[in-house]
Amino acid sequence: MTAAADSTSVAPRRRLPPRAGDGAILVTGGTGTTGRLLLSWLLYEAQASRVIAFSRDEQKHHDLLQDPQFQHPALYSMVGDIRDPRRLREAMEGVSLVLHTAAMKHVPIAEANPSEAIRTNVEGTENLIRAARDAGVARIIAHSTDKAVEPSCVYGATKLAMEKLLVAADLDSGRDGSRFDILRHGNLIGSRGSVIPMFLEQKKSGRLKVTDPEMTRFWIDPDSLISAVHQVVIDGRGGEIFVPRSPAARLATVAAAIAPEAVIEVIGVRPGEKMHESLTSRQEASRIRLFEQHLVITPPASGHLRRHDGDAVAADFCLQSDHGPWLDLQAMQTLLSSELVCSHDL
Repeated sequence: MTAAADSTSVAPRRRLPPRAGDGAILVTGGTGTTGRLLLSWLLYEAQASRVIAFSRDEQKHHDLLQDPQFQHPALYSMVGDIRDPRRLREAMEGVSLVLHTAAMKHVPIAEANPSEAIRTNVEGTENLIRAARDAGVARIIAHSTDKAVEPSCVYGATKLAMEKLLVAADLDSGRDGSRFDILRHGNLIGSRGSVIPMFLEQKKSGRLKVTDPEMTRFWIDPDSLISAVHQVVIDGRGGEIFVPRSPAARLATVAAAIAPEAVIEVIGVRPGEKMHESLTSRQEASRIRLFEQHLVITPPASGHLRRHDGDAVAADFCLQSDHGPWLDLQAMQTLLSSELVCSHDL
C-alpha cells in the first residue's frame, strides 16, 4: 500500500471543498490506472464518504475489489459504459463531483478503429454532460491529453472535441448550473497507455523497440497528478483548462533509465504519432494565466468568472516537449524509482 493510501501515516492534506464533496463522487474509468489512483486519493486522503468506480470492464472491477488497498466501506463498484446514457443517469444519482477519465487511449488502436474512439471519447462525453446536468451534479472535471493540442491522431482529435464540448457545456450552464473544467496533462508514469510498461516488459528480452530516440514526451508522476486534480477541484471556475507544468524527456533517456544494458531497435514513428508534443498552442496564448506549478487556459467567452489572477504570457508562448530543459538520466531514474510510481503498475 502506498503512503497516500495509508490512512494512519498521512494526515489529510488535499481535501475537497463542500460544494464538490458533499455528495457521492463518481470516477469514470475508475478501474484504470488513473482511476485507481484517484480512488486511493479520494478514499484515504480526501476521506470522501462515498466513491463510485464506474467502468465497463468486469474483470478490472473484480481485480479492484480483490485488492486489499480498496477494501474500503466508502467504495462502490458499478459496471457501466459511458456510451450508455441510461446507465450514466443511474450512476449520477446523488453525485456532487465527477472525475472523468474513461476513454479509448491507445493511439494505434484508435487509428485502426476511429468510429469506436469517437463513440467513446466524444459521444460518451456528450452522454456524461447530459446526465450530469439532469442529476444536478455541481462539478465535472475531465482528463485530457497533450495530444489534443493541434492533434495528428484520432485519439488527440477526439480529446480536442471532448474539450470543446465541455467548454461549451459550461457556457450553456449559466451562473448556477453544473461547472465543467478540464485537466490537460502529459503521460502518467506507470499508466498502461505510456511506453514505460512496454519497456519494462521488453527489458526481460534485453532488447527495446524504440520509435525514435530523439522523440520527446511530457511526464507526470502520480502524486503530481493528484495535486493537479485537487487544484482544479478547489480553483476551477468553469470552462477552464488546467495544465500542470510537467517535465519532458527524450525517449532515449527513458529507455536508458529503464534498461541501460538493452539493445535499442529503432522502429520508426507509428501512424498518428508526433515527434514532440505540446501542452498549449500559440492560439491559446492570449487566454493563458501562468502560475508557479500550473497554468490555466481561460474559455474563449469571458463568462461570469473571468480570471485575472496569475500572469499573462507572451503572444507566441507554447509549452512544447522539445523546448527543454529535459530530464537527464539521473532525474528520470529518480522519477521511475519513487515509491508512489513503483506502487502503480511498475
